[in-house]
Amino acid sequence: MLLAIKRIICIIISMLHVYTAVNAVDGGFWQRVKEDSGRFVQTTDVSLSLRPDKTYQTITGFGASACWWAQDVGKSDNAETVAKALFGSEGLGLNIYRYNLGAGEKENPNSRISGNRATESFYVYNEDTGAWEYDFTRDAAAQRELELALSYGCVDTVVLFANSPHWSLTRTGQGTGGREEYFSNLPPENYRAFADYCVTVARYFISKGVPVKYLSPINEPQWSWGGGWVGQEGCHYEPNEILQLMRVFAKTIKESGLPVKLMAPESGNISDDTTDWFAMLANDPEVSPVLGSLAYHSYWSDGNAYRKYTFGQALAEKNYPYTVDMTEWCELPLEHDIADFGGAVRTASVINQDLMLSGANSWSAWTGVNNYGVHEDGSLWSDGLLAMNDDASDVRVAQRYWALAHFSRFIPAGSVRIDASADVADVNYLIGWDGAVYDAQMGFSASAFRTTEGRYVAVIVNEGAERTFTVTAPLCFRAEVWQSTAEKQMEKRAGGLFGNVFNVPENSITTVVLY
Repeated sequence: MLLAIKRIICIIISMLHVYTAVNAVDGGFWQRVKEDSGRFVQTTDVSLSLRPDKTYQTITGFGASACWWAQDVGKSDNAETVAKALFGSEGLGLNIYRYNLGAGEKENPNSRISGNRATESFYVYNEDTGAWEYDFTRDAAAQRELELALSYGCVDTVVLFANSPHWSLTRTGQGTGGREEYFSNLPPENYRAFADYCVTVARYFISKGVPVKYLSPINEPQWSWGGGWVGQEGCHYEPNEILQLMRVFAKTIKESGLPVKLMAPESGNISDDTTDWFAMLANDPEVSPVLGSLAYHSYWSDGNAYRKYTFGQALAEKNYPYTVDMTEWCELPLEHDIADFGGAVRTASVINQDLMLSGANSWSAWTGVNNYGVHEDGSLWSDGLLAMNDDASDVRVAQRYWALAHFSRFIPAGSVRIDASADVADVNYLIGWDGAVYDAQMGFSASAFRTTEGRYVAVIVNEGAERTFTVTAPLCFRAEVWQSTAEKQMEKRAGGLFGNVFNVPENSITTVVLY
């Protein structure tokens, strides 16, 4: 009996702790999980107060990479349809376009990969002259897709990112990593050649009027890359190699006079090493003047809100003069087919976590489009916002597309995140024998923003039971409510004179606009 009473008390205390966890941390509360598990679902209606007097980061936008689909889509009949769906104002209106500077594995006679993961490059060997030369007629399909995206007027930021240096610069003569794992494939004597290559391509695009703002030469440096099997271009770097390469890039960019900044190091997750790498680059006198973005990927922490919170708190304490950008995420492992709205709810929840807890200034999906695979039951599986067959003659909208729409359509670059305080919180919890609660996760999340037009936007992701939200914000007279569920996506549920009580179904995404 005494144990049961103790357990009930612990649950009540856990609710209070989780509700305040994003604002304060009890150092003894969050510890490694030990025993037992449970779930408490709060079905009470929610009062959500938007407080514009309490502000956080400025949002610089939302985006997606063109890796590797642009090589196929750009030469297909669906090129314009895809560009409009992702980068047009009637679609997602994404303002960040991540262009892949491929390692040229498509031209490599010793390549170990095939399909569209083997990329074209602007750097080619001229057999007549016996020299490596630039040919900017190459990667034509990907260039066409970029031009189409720019034509819709939403894209203001292009990131040129490389998964690997060009294969001719590597130790193994391949852009897929070393034959051994955790081995950098780029020798130091080729650091400058790699930097020259990236800067030369940036100069070409800028001369065409492309808004290249960042060069990102490193991608997920902590992963092994290479070994006996490879699936894509990639290159491992140790911390000292990251720093030395970034110093060479900083020097080369300075000498070029180009108006671009470094984005680095595109860490594959938010592990402890990531904050160390951020500090290493931000505090280096050679790198810091050219550094513009501290970038990370949000993989492997979808259900760990506290990990993202501590990551965000560590960055907030440093107060770096750079944007913090979440540049890649997709569901890993892939648990939802493209027709499963659960994939949309998962995506929206992750976006809220990265913006609210990690404090990201921008959020980009791993890929705008990816090939789909067909399971035995006929379901289609892909990790893209859109899904396509191999030649891009068939393009489908994945449910996760609508998750990003709830943010990108309503929160323009320049918006400021503001406080959104709820009077209740759902709790997923793990309880140890000592009565402590571990690794708690809210069953719903709500982020809020003040746009450049003075509107207030709240995005509510409800993973729990159906409930009613009462949303309050100062001096608002009109409201719009846009909602997505498994049955209907991006449905306008209300619009007109201000009404602040909204029904939010189970497993739904709701965007409320107040003005």
